[in-house]
Amino acid sequence: MLSHGSSTCLSDRPHDGRVSDPALHINGCLRASKRARFYNSLPPDAQERIARINNKTANLRHRLETTEQESTAGAALDRFKQSLLQWRHSTGRSHAYPNTHQTSAGADDPQDFLNYVPAPVMYFRNGHTPSKQKVTVADLLSDDVHRNPIMQPCNSEVIRYFHLPANNMSWVETVIARYYYETPLDSNIVVINARSKRPTTKTEMLLRPEYWQGQQNYEPDSEIHARHMRPFCSSISVNPTSAESTNIALFMPYLHWETDRGRVKSAQIVKEVGKDNISVSEVVRQARQQFAQSQTHTQDTLVPSISAPSPNPNVSVDRKRALAHMLTAAAALMEAIDLHTEELLMTKYLHAAPPMHPRRTLDQAYYGALRSTSSRDRDQVVYRATSAEPHDCIGMEVCPQCREDVRKTPRIIMVDQLWLWVLDENTVLTSFPRRWGRNRPDTSAIHQTLKHRLMYSNISTAYDLALVIVDEATRVFFDRAKLSQRQPNLTELFAAAIRDLTYKQTAAFDQFLIYTHLASRDYKRQRYGSSDNSTQNHLLNINPEGELLKEAKDIMDELHIMMRIKEQQQTVMENMIKHIRRRSETLPAHSSVVPGESLLTDHSSRISELQALLQNAQLTSAALKDLLTLKQQQASVIEAREAVKQAQLTLKQGQSIMIFTIVTIIFLPLSFFVGLFGMNSIEFNDGLLPLSKEFTYMFPISAGIILISFLFAFSQSVTTNSPVMLVRSAFSFAWNTAVTWLLIKTGMYVAGRDLAVKANRLRAKEAAITGGMKAEVLRKEKNLEKLKAAGHVREIMRRKTDLGGMMSPYAASGMLTPGTPGTPGPMMSVMMDRREGKGQGLGVGVGEVDVELGEMERKPSSQMYLVPGRGGSR
Repeated sequence: MLSHGSSTCLSDRPHDGRVSDPALHINGCLRASKRARFYNSLPPDAQERIARINNKTANLRHRLETTEQESTAGAALDRFKQSLLQWRHSTGRSHAYPNTHQTSAGADDPQDFLNYVPAPVMYFRNGHTPSKQKVTVADLLSDDVHRNPIMQPCNSEVIRYFHLPANNMSWVETVIARYYYETPLDSNIVVINARSKRPTTKTEMLLRPEYWQGQQNYEPDSEIHARHMRPFCSSISVNPTSAESTNIALFMPYLHWETDRGRVKSAQIVKEVGKDNISVSEVVRQARQQFAQSQTHTQDTLVPSISAPSPNPNVSVDRKRALAHMLTAAAALMEAIDLHTEELLMTKYLHAAPPMHPRRTLDQAYYGALRSTSSRDRDQVVYRATSAEPHDCIGMEVCPQCREDVRKTPRIIMVDQLWLWVLDENTVLTSFPRRWGRNRPDTSAIHQTLKHRLMYSNISTAYDLALVIVDEATRVFFDRAKLSQRQPNLTELFAAAIRDLTYKQTAAFDQFLIYTHLASRDYKRQRYGSSDNSTQNHLLNINPEGELLKEAKDIMDELHIMMRIKEQQQTVMENMIKHIRRRSETLPAHSSVVPGESLLTDHSSRISELQALLQNAQLTSAALKDLLTLKQQQASVIEAREAVKQAQLTLKQGQSIMIFTIVTIIFLPLSFFVGLFGMNSIEFNDGLLPLSKEFTYMFPISAGIILISFLFAFSQSVTTNSPVMLVRSAFSFAWNTAVTWLLIKTGMYVAGRDLAVKANRLRAKEAAITGGMKAEVLRKEKNLEKLKAAGHVREIMRRKTDLGGMMSPYAASGMLTPGTPGTPGPMMSVMMDRREGKGQGLGVGVGEVDVELGEMERKPSSQMYLVPGRGGSR
């Protein structure tokens, strides 16, 4: 892999250590004794890059060492230390980390993490290629003029662009106050001044409730994911003495994406942060859940838990297992590092006043009142298309699908917010979130794609820049040239889902016709079985079509949500262009209006693309509803046939019972008197016992037998009788216990499970193959019957058209031969043969062929009409 033959490289890509990635090579490939020599042999720029990366790593390590142990990163660091200590002990190496967590007494100020949150700044001079400046959020929030670039003077020929990487209302208020060299607002000052109609500063004018907090959809007792700014765009005047609108404020939702893992982690962090800000009803609900869980605590303690190995050095642990635990802990620590900044942001600002707006999933943006949408989020079309499909297998070693599924990353659609302010003719401020845990460059991020686009855009005014930003936010998933490898192709995934659904609908319709044909043929041939045969079960089962209809509804719901967002975007863009056009009338001519109109045209085409997908889904849904209607009608036909059959059976049984009753009426008195007079009694046959004594024995014994018979007859069944059930339960318990013990002790259970998995796979394969063969046979049989029917029709037409010479008055009807009046033609011969019992089913009225079903259906002869010619009669 490497030119120097090292086998300890951290990278899975070839590199030489000098040209490609010297920082990775020196830290991941070389031993500590060789690093100094390699570092001295590098050019100054490579040495500077290595020093910069190492300093960044040292700062990150210091932050993790001094972070609170209760945080996710702190807990992950502790687990990594323990696993690393265990692995070093198993290999006989020295300990690199102490087994105790450092106290947070010397921790940095909690505000210092803002020094590591980037806030990109870009400058455009005369519309040329923009220049970028590395700035952090702490710099933009600072009141130091020399540190904060938004407080520094700006040339009239320079267009400035500032960006905040989260929808944090506190940041926005502070940055706007810094821009106007004013004190940041208190959370209630704006509302108080608005009520008294005395806004005194430009910050208060720009952030009046009707343009800021009044546009927020937020209630103290509402769900956190319900927070958002309503779609809005308006021009604002910041001069208390003038009504001239020089500023623009814009709030707009847009579509983006996230991994399902990132969504789950963010939901966990939001839940943990929200524990200190829950209502009384939520406390009661959680207390009830904890009480219910405590009832099963005794049973749960009997289940062994899987945990990390003990950090005790005296415990001997397998080396491979220790290495596996260490690598798992390292991966968890890496993930915690990526999420550490977001966790700190959530902890500090999620419930602040004003609060921070977290990212929302597609269903959270539409169903804001739902407490949890995790099940709906994992039912998205994009999630199903990018996640591994469940299947039965024995293990990853022998299953290629498992090895392929490991590389898949489930993703979902998110709804983010774009906040934009045009502060003056030279300054634009935006605020929108980034993907969770993306501390490294993300090629699908809005700001990243925006930077590439602005490299080739002519930005002459702040309005041009604002239009480009809005357009870039609205074209996510629709710009094919900018689709990254990890970003899901939204339109293609939805089109594929609709195509798959349409194919399943077509297959279900064809299968319905085949089973309907089989049921009709069996009924006609008097081979119609009972109601539990496979044909009827398939025709009466609507679960497959119901699942397909549910899937179609989910697709249409998601398309409706996305179209609603696109329509909101279109409304915001139209208002923005209207305000820009109005503002351009008082400014020198520039090119803002023309591209704005083209942006609306492009946006309309994206809406049309979603509408086309929605129409296809609606057509498939309508076809599924028609199929369900046909199945319901077919079920009614089957029920009618069953009712007729049951009526016939009932009639036959009634006749049998009537015969039996008649016979019983005739012979029962005779049998009674024969038995009575044939008894060995003193009165009749000089027997040993009198007749009264015999009655004393006969009637009690008969009554007991009759009572026992009634008890068994009117119970559910003989096997469900209480004594029988008791005996069966005792025997079943002993048998099941013995068999279970034998299967577990002998290992037959594991072998049986593997055999069951293999049998299921073979059964599924056999069903697919035989199903295909049956369908192919039915198709060939159907085509053969069609060919036979077509041959009969051609023969009839040949006989009708194979007539020459003069046509007699009756020849036109095909009844008489030409030129010989009174001689029967082919059709008349057929009718005469039919009257003589010689019909072979060739005439149209004699044996018409049902091409679809392949059956010969008899038609009445009245369907044949004799058409008289001139001078003829009927």
